[in-house]
Amino acid sequence: MRPLLIVHAIVIAFLLASCQCEPAGEPAPPPNASEAILAQERLGLDQWAAGNPVGYAHSATEDVTYFDDIAAANRIEGREAWLSYLSSLPIPPHRYEIVDPKVQVYGTTGILTLHYFGYGEDQEPVSRWKATSVYRYADGEWHQVHAHWSLIKEE
Repeated sequence: MRPLLIVHAIVIAFLLASCQCEPAGEPAPPPNASEAILAQERLGLDQWAAGNPVGYAHSATEDVTYFDDIAAANRIEGREAWLSYLSSLPIPPHRYEIVDPKVQVYGTTGILTLHYFGYGEDQEPVSRWKATSVYRYADGEWHQVHAHWSLIKEE
């Protein structure tokens, strides 16, 4: 009888070790989360670069927060306040490039970091930013809950 218990213990240990279970309390991330988050950010940045800064907030939650180091040095809280702030920005249409994006996904939370390079009509760089956007997955979509943009300082 004792050898049978040892065999059962080995089988159970093997099954537990090979199980790809999620940690308790953390749901599995949705499929293609990194690609979906980057796509949401691109939708907003396409609006921004078209001269519609309010369009950047297309996926923002009601309780979104925002910082930048231009006019939003103090935290902006809430979708309506952010939309009001964004509508005050005179953003001309321009071409942009996302450089070195990285998405980290933890269950239903995603963190995107990137560099944003904006180019003027003469194709010269006019702005260089580093940004972090935090997303939450709910109702089958990724929603922006926080963004922080800072100008890249020259060394």
